Amino acid sequence: MSEACKLCKGACCESVMLPIDRNPITAEFYRARGEVFYIHGQPYAEVASRCPSLSSTGKCKCYTSRPVACIRFVVGSTMCQAAVERRRPDQAEAIKALY
Repeated sequence: MSEACKLCKGACCESVMLPIDRNPITAEFYRARGEVFYIHGQPYAEVASRCPSLSSTGKCKCYTSRPVACIRFVVGSTMCQAAVERRRPDQAEAIKALY
């Protein structure tokens, strides 16, 4: 586990961030269920959904058999940074300094 992940304790595992189309009806649908935000002009919907495998210490309880989406998630990526900024705003700078 990277030093950034140790400090972050699973911001990426506390919600699902879905890319959505630019259709106003789609945005309104997700706005009612979560929060719509933008990364590089692309709209995303964040829906709170804590992973059941995330331990209270921020470690993955199924790391060796985790889903493909988790395997492909890159520490320090745009999605990682968005999760940190949205879920750990008070610690974001310190976490990002460890990438």
